[in-house]
Amino acid sequence: MPVPRFGGVYAATTTPLRADGSVDVDRYREHCTWLVDEGVAGIIPNGSLGEYETFTDDERAGLVAAAVEAVGGRADVVPGVSGKSAVEASRWAEQARAAGAPAVMALPPTSHKPTDDEVVAHFAEIGKIGLPIIAYNNPFSTRVDLTPALLARLADEVEMVAAVKEFSQDERRVWQIRESAPGLEVLCGCDDTFVESMLAGAVGWIAGFVNAFPAQSVQLYRLCRAGDYAAAADLYRKMLPILRWDADPQFVQAIKLGQEEAGRYGGPVRLPRLPLPEDVAAEVRAAARAALDAGY
Repeated sequence: MPVPRFGGVYAATTTPLRADGSVDVDRYREHCTWLVDEGVAGIIPNGSLGEYETFTDDERAGLVAAAVEAVGGRADVVPGVSGKSAVEASRWAEQARAAGAPAVMALPPTSHKPTDDEVVAHFAEIGKIGLPIIAYNNPFSTRVDLTPALLARLADEVEMVAAVKEFSQDERRVWQIRESAPGLEVLCGCDDTFVESMLAGAVGWIAGFVNAFPAQSVQLYRLCRAGDYAAAADLYRKMLPILRWDADPQFVQAIKLGQEEAGRYGGPVRLPRLPLPEDVAAEVRAAARAALDAGY
């Protein structure tokens, strides 16, 4: 099989916050280092899981710089550069390039529901910065669906769009995207559709619960990449109760709780998010412990 540009498991990282809500950059560096030590192929700061929309410009830029420093060239750092406008997203892409990132990830514009032409124009503007782009399809938070037909336009009209993080939660999309835009790499963006997506031809995984279970996540990817779907299904089945929380609106809180169950720092979330109710938190913790007990 050819070696994909974005193969492997990429961690859409959580952001460690102190009790007062401030960003703990030192702890973030340590988290990035640990993930790479555990076999993660890339680090994605400032994604949806990272709570980027709640950050100041300095906080957001600081996380990119911290990730690049921590990784030290051992893995990709692919910052999320999403913004309300193409100007804003391009500014973040420029910052990523200056920090030494080899690629970026971007949603469509988040200010309104754009037309297809506006989506293409948005990504074309980001592409002028000169870094490969992972287009992030998350119709639940952006009100726009990067359909296979629209992705085909992006692949044809915007040279720098190289891949898609697919989070429609419909694994059939992987087949459809490969048919409509065969030049795009498809990366699974939803933890509980991962094995199905790999079977359909995805080449990588931009994962959430990898923040708590990197070794298990990397092993699951390797089994799928090797075509050992019987072993992959056995591990996947044991992890699914916790992986399903990646598609829940409270995924940030759930993944941070998963980190705590794994013996890592999770920490608080920043408003407008609130801590999970006690009964829901207990459910998440139990699912996380079950995944840990599954081994790898």
